[in-house]
Amino acid sequence: MKRRMNLYVGVLVLLAGVCGGCTSSMKKATTSDIDWEAFLAQHDMHWNKLTADPDEPKRDFGQSTGYYAGAIMGNGLLGTNLYKLRDNVYRMNVGRSDVTEVRQPYGTFNSARLPIGYFTIAPKGTVSEEEMRLSLYDAETAGHFATEAGRMDFRTYVHATRNVIVFESECVGEGMGYNWDFVPQEAISPRCIINNDYPLGYVNSQHHSNPAPERIDEGDLHFVVQPLALDTTFASIGKYYVVAWNQTCKGTLQRVLATVAQQVDREAALNEARQLLKDELEVKESKRTAAHRDWWHKFYNQAAFLTFPDMKYESFYWAQYYKFASTARPGCPIVDLMGVWPNYDTPWPAIWMNLNIQLTYCWQTKANLGWLAQPLWDGLYAHRDNLGKNVTDIAGQEDWTDAACLPRTCTYDFHAPLNPALADRNQYEVGNLAWTLHYYWLQCNAYGDKKQMRERLFPLLKSAVNIFFHIRQQNADGKYVLPPTASPEYTGECAGPNTNYDLANLRQGLATLLRIDAECGINDPMRGQWQDFLDNLVDFPYSEQTGFKVSDTLEFLNTSHRHYSHLFMIYPYYMLSWDNPADRAKMELSIDRWQGDQGYSRTGKAAMLAAAGRGNDALDQMEVFMGRFLMPNTLYAESGPVIETPLAAMSSLHELYLQDWGDCIRVFHGVPLRWTNASFVNMRAQGAFLVSATREAGATVFVQVESEQGNVCKLQTDIPVERVKVASSCVEEKVFSVVGMNVISFETVPGEVVQLTDAASPCVYPHPLAHPESEAMPFGDGSRQPR
Repeated sequence: MKRRMNLYVGVLVLLAGVCGGCTSSMKKATTSDIDWEAFLAQHDMHWNKLTADPDEPKRDFGQSTGYYAGAIMGNGLLGTNLYKLRDNVYRMNVGRSDVTEVRQPYGTFNSARLPIGYFTIAPKGTVSEEEMRLSLYDAETAGHFATEAGRMDFRTYVHATRNVIVFESECVGEGMGYNWDFVPQEAISPRCIINNDYPLGYVNSQHHSNPAPERIDEGDLHFVVQPLALDTTFASIGKYYVVAWNQTCKGTLQRVLATVAQQVDREAALNEARQLLKDELEVKESKRTAAHRDWWHKFYNQAAFLTFPDMKYESFYWAQYYKFASTARPGCPIVDLMGVWPNYDTPWPAIWMNLNIQLTYCWQTKANLGWLAQPLWDGLYAHRDNLGKNVTDIAGQEDWTDAACLPRTCTYDFHAPLNPALADRNQYEVGNLAWTLHYYWLQCNAYGDKKQMRERLFPLLKSAVNIFFHIRQQNADGKYVLPPTASPEYTGECAGPNTNYDLANLRQGLATLLRIDAECGINDPMRGQWQDFLDNLVDFPYSEQTGFKVSDTLEFLNTSHRHYSHLFMIYPYYMLSWDNPADRAKMELSIDRWQGDQGYSRTGKAAMLAAAGRGNDALDQMEVFMGRFLMPNTLYAESGPVIETPLAAMSSLHELYLQDWGDCIRVFHGVPLRWTNASFVNMRAQGAFLVSATREAGATVFVQVESEQGNVCKLQTDIPVERVKVASSCVEEKVFSVVGMNVISFETVPGEVVQLTDAASPCVYPHPLAHPESEAMPFGDGSRQPR
């Protein structure tokens, strides 16, 4: 994208006043005037046809698969997914995110997320009509099934703040009704199902990993109790989970309340489930519904508001807000690859730490939803001893007590020692923890949270960097080099020394430690060593023919490699400058040669192209992702459900609208030229700024920066500086400096709101973009709008 070069660099003093207003009467861009119910209604998911899972598990899941076309609901702990089981029978999968195997030591079998089971809904007669709609605004799914016997209307949701699933129905027609039951699924690692393989020692002679479940009926309360064994003898039980439900009828109205409890003791689990249902039976449904809806209505108003000129992107974007808030909450487990919607036949029943967790948690800060990411940071800090044991549990490393790392996979306690011998298989991923903590740094810096930055992030990052001190070497030139570690997924053999993946993670970690030390006044005794390590670290391996290499000894030749681990200096770390011709040439060669063709390859490349100002090319990558990889309910699959890629797409969409790398906020820097209109409110940027902006007829006409902590703001827009008008909520005249190509810098005070407009264009505040009604609700069964 061409941008006007402004040669004037100096200080301008401009009279306050935007849109004809003045300092004392400044109109602030907010979302207070948005009709949230109407706005979100156009993005609901809708089904005129429900689909079923295949009869047999298989790896090449298609868009016709029920799991990926169901109505997903959740509250961070419990989740449901409603779709078809078979003709005339529907299923509502039940999930609880902390239900896992309890074996030791850690492994993707011993520690696997477990399927729980599903409720069945079987209307009487032969279903001739089926329809449902998931309301994003209310976080409820409503619909109907019709047979020759009559019609069944239903409404269902997972309560936002109570661990209860609600299913309400009303049947009309003489003899119309339905049967409701629960089908427990075997408590066994889904890897056994998808691979049809049972590793030695994981199952008993009957190929079972746990005892059979027990059903208990106590009047109108029903329970299924599942013991989780510590070994294949089943002599010792580590935990019990209990699925419980109650079904009440009043005339043609029926209501089912259900829950899942889990405790170490069997009776404690039963008592918890029993008491929860009894308590819920005392609550009026109107009160329960009101509390549920109130949580969700407030949730949307807390987030950044983005509106897009293309309906499918706007619907996708808001569906991800809904989806993530359904599977992530403070006080709940971190989000693994399935979220609260487990699958019984997936190879991914754990947490993957070499891409998946990072992409899952890379986008919340700009969306102004950092609190939804907090469980990850809380979990890492709470289990920091286990992060250290991942190093010291390895023979020969017992005294590396200052170091920590994350392995390739783990469960919620993060304990899975990382053996250097894995370098021979390209799995010694030393930099996973440093990469993960990069997003903690972005959150702390964008919220101005110096307390977390100093007390939690800083010690965690120190330990993540310290492992590199233990493994580093020096070459003949005195440069620090790394032994063979890993470059995720590029090869199954040794990747070689100085992988760009770990050099980038290390370099970013060192630079961040030095910055935190300076900004927080810590004066850490290691700061000199960090600076020395950073100053004398070997350069990124690069080839003039093939671009950035995988390592010193491995050129990037397999251009279809899906992971961009060799390009981290470009994204997400922005270590090179697009304004430097030499850097730009290196980056463009490397990006253009990389032809990764998985969904997250496309979203990653889109973010890189957006940083280059190549918005049209970025959108082309997103079009491939949306058209080829995204499922009808916006889930995503690679042999099984993997939640991270649509969430990574959120970050890519953010990069089109707002970038904040290099201590500069860039408004619409990566926007596609064909997106002539765009708006957003309160995207969060580095430096504790909330940014809002409007693009009309292909040009930026309004920018608002709200300063929460009073930092200096550097801002790049496409408004020519000679036409820029500036207003402040705090002063009548606002002083700023022009410090680069359409880059201005100005000081702020806490609470100040600064607005910029173009003197040659009418001022237009951010607002929802209009869409034809025919384009509404593109997701659900996928039939309303082709993607």
